[in-house]
Amino acid sequence: MNERAIYGRNAVEEALKQPTLINRLLLAKESRANWVNAVVDQARTHKVRFDFVPQAKLNQLTGTREHQGVVVMISPVAYVSLADCLAGCPPKATLLALDQVQNPKNLGMLIRTAACAGVSGVLLPARGGALLDEDVVRASAGAILHVPVVNCGNLSQALRELKEQGFWIYGLDVQGEEDVFNVSWPERVALVVGNETDGMSPIAKKACDARVRIPMTPGQDSLNVVVAAGIALFQVFARRTHEREEQE
Repeated sequence: MNERAIYGRNAVEEALKQPTLINRLLLAKESRANWVNAVVDQARTHKVRFDFVPQAKLNQLTGTREHQGVVVMISPVAYVSLADCLAGCPPKATLLALDQVQNPKNLGMLIRTAACAGVSGVLLPARGGALLDEDVVRASAGAILHVPVVNCGNLSQALRELKEQGFWIYGLDVQGEEDVFNVSWPERVALVVGNETDGMSPIAKKACDARVRIPMTPGQDSLNVVVAAGIALFQVFARRTHEREEQE
């Protein structure tokens, strides 16, 4: 099991006091304990994802029936809040928002690519995609220790907050209106990348200021998500590097 499971009422309530280490909270559908509502309220307060699942699922995750119907899955690396991520961004900054990327290895390689391209933070939705686990850490080759990762309760809301902070939102889309090689990248860029099969969700597309495409030879219509993100991120990186060299 890649994520570490902590279970039982007391242990879970203590873990919820450090929400930056939590991927998700799982509660048994069958539970009738009075204190469950208090645990859910605590999760909501700290913006921790929670789901009700069959008790058999908790038995499987923990290897015991003594979990009291409540389990938290712990990330091997701490998340940061969106506010803290933004506070650490330089005036010219790039962020990478991943819209439900499913494969942990792809997630790890995307984080590694982001680190190499000077990205100031990676945003993940709390639902629908892979979260941080040991497979992600290994695939990132340690880069995950150098890029802040935000676990967003609502990705579209996070993108709206980025706009308020001066970021322009670009979605990577095979049907994009603009060629990624011809974009005049602004000082603050958030690149949204969809998942491996469906691309960006309709909600994420709606949040974009522009959608950009990578031109390809006839008969080819898609790239691996890591390759596609790398091409776009290094276009932004090259623009930043060129501007810096001109100023020196």
